[in-house]
Amino acid sequence: MEVLLIDDQAVSVQVYAAIVRKTFSGARVHIALDLSEGLQIAAHRKLDLVLLDLMLQNSSGVHTLQKFRRACPSIAVLVVAATEDKETIRGCLDAGARGYVPKTTALATLAGAMQTVLGGGVHVPPEAQRPQLKPAANGG
Repeated sequence: MEVLLIDDQAVSVQVYAAIVRKTFSGARVHIALDLSEGLQIAAHRKLDLVLLDLMLQNSSGVHTLQKFRRACPSIAVLVVAATEDKETIRGCLDAGARGYVPKTTALATLAGAMQTVLGGGVHVPPEAQRPQLKPAANGG
């Protein structure tokens, strides 16, 4: 298994790399500090998963994900970003992310989110899930 971490915060990268290695024994972790470097690595590796921050030196917001998806449409992307804004989360999912993990919950949820994504599912944080329709009280 090969995982690429694209994040310009050294502490985040170290923590996420440790979580990846603990979750997937024998995983190879590649690290890029900006989107350009991440795209170069992705072009030369058969990656199973990318953990992508949205706020990088040369790109920011959902546009970061859109640029990556245009260049590498077949690689599963799990966004791990600082914002917990519902519109940003939904925008990432609509742009092709297979999941979204707010950095505030990454320690607790990243392992499960990666497993969900690699298992073919989509990880949506509870704060961004669309409300389910409730049946009317009279049954109709």
